[in-house]
Amino acid sequence: MQVSGLKSITSKHLALASQVISFTHAIIPEIRQILFLKVPETRKALLLSEIDRVAQDYKVHRDEIHSKLVQIMRERLLVHLRGLPQIIESWNRPEDADPQPSQFAKSLTKEVGYLQRVLSRTLHEDDVQAIFRQVVIIFHSQISEAFSKFDITTSQAQNRLNRDLKHILQCIRSLPTGDLSKSDTPNWGQLDEFMVQKFGTDAVQ
Repeated sequence: MQVSGLKSITSKHLALASQVISFTHAIIPEIRQILFLKVPETRKALLLSEIDRVAQDYKVHRDEIHSKLVQIMRERLLVHLRGLPQIIESWNRPEDADPQPSQFAKSLTKEVGYLQRVLSRTLHEDDVQAIFRQVVIIFHSQISEAFSKFDITTSQAQNRLNRDLKHILQCIRSLPTGDLSKSDTPNWGQLDEFMVQKFGTDAVQ
């Protein structure tokens, strides 16, 4: 931050850093082969261990960046969840003529969509999937837990809950995870189960 004059480190900065680290890590085997041509036999064992150590350091650094990207999305989710009680309180009022998902659902899906675009343009597909597998698990557990704490019983409130859940689940299902779930529904999880509990199996089709 000091060298580049940055006020903050964004997900794009982290993705670019990961890209550079991944590139360097990928060419280390080639560097090792070239160096071995010019190094005396007696020093090759030491050089090999040092290069392996450096390669491991690069891998650890890259994994830490990916963990930070997941942490950023978790923190953004928690920020949005803090405003959820006020939103749900408003759900008992008469509905608008043109019903939309709540600001909670729209803002959250917009942010995760932005992260997906940034990472997909920069990182290897396997890395993007590994990051979003963790994000999907966090979304399922945290959002279903948050909604389960509220007593949502009126018909208009239930309609709005149904609308929000569908909007969020549509986003979750579109995220690139490699989809390791056993369900036919992509990225199935706790939030789907919460939806079924509230509205029946047809609600998640």
